[in-house]
Amino acid sequence: MIRISINAAAFEAIATTMPLGSVSFEPQLGTKGERQIWLDPGVVARLKALSGKGESYSDVILRLATG
Repeated sequence: MIRISINAAAFEAIATTMPLGSVSFEPQLGTKGERQIWLDPGVVARLKALSGKGESYSDVILRLATG
């Protein structure tokens, strides 16, 4: 598993679409309000592959969630 940081909007976008308990995350928020989540390395690789120049993981998640 790989830990990444995402913003609150991206966390809400994936948390509401995934089965309960399928997303592991740290209970405390980061200093900028970000959430630390744990994902399978294949999922992280897919997010990287789908990201455009300058896009964060949060940007990619939100784009896919609203797509």
